[in-house]
Amino acid sequence: MKQQYLAVGVVAAWMLAATSAHAGDVGDVGPTVQSALEMQRSGRQAAPVRPMLSDVADRTYDRYLESFTYPIPEQFERDEAFAADAGN
Repeated sequence: MKQQYLAVGVVAAWMLAATSAHAGDVGDVGPTVQSALEMQRSGRQAAPVRPMLSDVADRTYDRYLESFTYPIPEQFERDEAFAADAGN
């Protein structure tokens, strides 16, 4: 029981420290993030444009159209491996 209280205390202290360290303005995200966002905006690090081959484009479009032939189910069945109580 003492270990649980200690763990909760450590996590709470860590979260408080992280929150106070980042309590600045929303736009105050740091120079690394600002630099990454600027690279994304400017396109300096963008990959070269690659055309899609026509046969690949045709197959992709056909698959897209085919996806509309199946009705959208009212509910999705959960797989046993992904059930909320699996492993408990």
